[in-house]
Amino acid sequence: MFALLVSGCAKQSENNNIHIGTGGTGGTYFAYGNALKEVAEQESDIDMSIQMSAGSAANLRLLENNIVGMAIVQNDTLTDAYNGKGEFEGNPLKITKAVAGLYTESYQIVVNKKLKLNSVEDLAGLRVSVGEEGSGVLKNAKNILRAYGMTVDDIDVRYLSFEDAANALKNGEIDAFFVTASAPTKAISDLADSNVPIDILSLDDRAIRFLQDSYNGYSVTTIKKGTYKGINKDITTVGVMAVLVANNNMSSRNIETVLNLIKAHQDSFNKISGNTVNFFDEATLNSIVVPFHKAASEWYSANGITGLKAEVKADNVSRKTLNLDMYQTVAVAVLALFIGVLLKERIKFLTTFCIPAPVVGGMIFAVIFCALYALGILEINFDETLRNVCMVMFFTSVGFQANMKVLKSGGKGTFIFLILVLLLIISQNFVAVGLSKLLGINPLIGMCTGSIPMIGGHGTAGAFGPLLEDMNVDGATTLATAAATFGLVAGSLMGGPLANSLIKKKSLMDTAVYEDDSMLVEEEIKHRREVSMYAPAVYQLTLAMGIGTIVSFVLSKTGMTFPVYIGSMIVAAVMRNISEYTDGFRIHMGEINDLGSICLSLFLGVAMITLKLWQLAALALPLFILLAGQVALMYIFARFITFKCMGSDYDAAVLAAGTCGFGMGATPNAMANMQAVTEKYLPSVKAFLLVPIVGSMFADFLNSLTITFFINFLG
Repeated sequence: MFALLVSGCAKQSENNNIHIGTGGTGGTYFAYGNALKEVAEQESDIDMSIQMSAGSAANLRLLENNIVGMAIVQNDTLTDAYNGKGEFEGNPLKITKAVAGLYTESYQIVVNKKLKLNSVEDLAGLRVSVGEEGSGVLKNAKNILRAYGMTVDDIDVRYLSFEDAANALKNGEIDAFFVTASAPTKAISDLADSNVPIDILSLDDRAIRFLQDSYNGYSVTTIKKGTYKGINKDITTVGVMAVLVANNNMSSRNIETVLNLIKAHQDSFNKISGNTVNFFDEATLNSIVVPFHKAASEWYSANGITGLKAEVKADNVSRKTLNLDMYQTVAVAVLALFIGVLLKERIKFLTTFCIPAPVVGGMIFAVIFCALYALGILEINFDETLRNVCMVMFFTSVGFQANMKVLKSGGKGTFIFLILVLLLIISQNFVAVGLSKLLGINPLIGMCTGSIPMIGGHGTAGAFGPLLEDMNVDGATTLATAAATFGLVAGSLMGGPLANSLIKKKSLMDTAVYEDDSMLVEEEIKHRREVSMYAPAVYQLTLAMGIGTIVSFVLSKTGMTFPVYIGSMIVAAVMRNISEYTDGFRIHMGEINDLGSICLSLFLGVAMITLKLWQLAALALPLFILLAGQVALMYIFARFITFKCMGSDYDAAVLAAGTCGFGMGATPNAMANMQAVTEKYLPSVKAFLLVPIVGSMFADFLNSLTITFFINFLG
C-alpha cells in the first residue's frame, strides 16, 4: 500500500497537467492564462486548465494548499505573503516559488465622468468598488486611499470583480471602481466602447512618492491617451509587476516548457498585457523577492542571463521548517527569560548596565536561531499573537502612570524637565532622519535609531518595529532592538562620568541642599501591593484596553498611523487622573505595575527570540554612524541643555546623569546612574523625584505620540 501511494504521488508530481490560477474574466490574468493555455496545448504535451479566482491573495492561498500548480499574482502581494505580512500575517509562504516577471499592472481608478471628479479625495462618500475580497486590488485600493489620508470607511465600499464593477457603473449602481491590471483592461475597454462616459483619475506627485516610499515594487506608469475610447489625456499612476509563480513540487520539465513558450511568444503576450517587460532583465528578476523555482533558476542561467546570481536567488537550501503556535512561542520566551535571569546573577556587567533579562536570554536564542537558518538546518516560524497582547497590556500600564496631580505638585522644575525630555525626543528623531538622508538610506530606517530605541528602550522598539516593517522597512525590529541594547550600555557609561566631571569642575558640592522627601514617600505608599487587589488590577487594565480599541479606531479615522496600544494608553491616563482628582475609585498602581512588568518581560522575550539578526549585515556601517550621532547628541544635550536649564547646580548635575540613563536606555538605568553619583557625594531628592515622574510616567507617553507624528510625516 505504501509503495503504491509513493508511486502515485511521484507520478502526480511528474505529470503534464497544470492547473493555473488567474482572475476574473474581465481582467488580464484570465486573458494571459488563456493565451498560455492555448500555446501550451498547441506546441507541447502540457494539459493546462484555468482556475478563476478573486485575484493575487486568493491565488497564493490556492497554491499553498496545492489546489493549483501555477498562478499569476501581483509582486507586492507576493512580497507581503513571502514576509508573512498583511493578509498573510504569521503565515508566510512555504511552497510558492517564482518563475517569471510577466508585465506591469497599472492602478486604474475608473469613475463616472458626469460626476467631474478630479482627485481620489473626491471619492469620499461615493459608492466605490475596491475589488473582490482576497484580491490584490483591494490591497492596492487601501494603499491608494491611505496615500490621500483616507480608508475604505470613508467610501460606500463594494467588493466586485472587474466585470461586475463595470456593469454596476454602467447601470448607475456605483460611482467608481478600482482596477489593478495592464492597460488596456478588457472590462474597462468594453465599458468605454459601449459609450458609457468614464474617466480615469491620475495620482498626484505626493501620493506617488508616498506609495513608492512606503511599499516595495511600485513604479510610475503612464496610460497613454487613446488607450480607452473617450480618454483623451495621459493618465499618471503607479504600477506593479505581475509575476508567474509555481508550487515548489511542480516538475522541472513543466517549468522549462512554460518558460520556453513565454519566450517564444513574447510579442503575442505583450499585446495581451499592453506593455513590455524585459523577460531577461536583471532588474526585473531582482525585484522579485521570493526565491525562484530551482528549475527556473537553471533555465535563466542556461539562457545566458548575466548579473543574476542564480545560486542566491534560487531556494536551493533544503532547511526544515518548524512552526510554533502562540503557546509554544511564549514558552520559548519564558525559557529565554529564565536563562537571562541566571546569566545576570553570574555576570556583573549585565547587572551593572541594567540589561533586561529577556534581552540577555532572548539574544542568545536569536543567535542560535540565526545560526540554524544560516547553516540551512532549520527555520523557525513563531506565532506572535500573545506578544501583541502583552505589548498592549504593558503600554496600558504605562498610561496609568500619567498622574497629573504628581506632575503639578512637583513644581516648575517638573514642567521644565518634562519640556526638556520632549525636546530630547524630537532632537533624537531629527538627528536620526537627518543622518539617514546624508547616508542615502530610508529615513524610516533612521527612525530605528531615534527616540524609538533611545527614550523608548526595548519595549518601544518591539512595539514600533513591526509597524515600520509593515511600511517595508525590512528588519526594523532587529535594528531598533540592537540600537536599544547599545543605548542601555552607552547611557550607563556616559551618565556617571559626566555628572562627576561637572561636580568637580564647577565645585557643585557647595550648591547641594537637603530637601523634603515627603512627596516620594506619599507616592510610594500608593504603590503598595495587596494580593487581593491583583484581580481588580487585571480588570482595570482589561477595561482600559477594551475602551482603548474604540479610541484607537476613532484616531485611525484621521488617516494617520497609530500604534495599536495608543488608545489604551490614553484611556488608562484618563482613568488614573479621574481617580486622583475625584477619589471616586482606587487605581491599584502597585499591582498594575507588577502586571505591566510581567507583560513587558514576556513581550520582550517573544520580540527577542523572533529577531532576524541576518538582516543587520547590510546596515552595519550606517547603524554605527547613526548610533554615534545619538551618543554625541545625548552628551551635548545632557551637558549643555539639561544641566543649564535645571539650574547649573548639584541637583542639575545628578539630573544630567539621569537624563543620559533614560535618554538612551530606560528609567532603571537613570536611577542606577544617579545612585552611583549620590553614593559618592550627597543625596538629591529633586533628581530622584523628577526622573521617575517624567521618565516613568510621561516619557513613553510623549515618545509614542512624537514617533507617530514622525512616521506619518515621513510616510
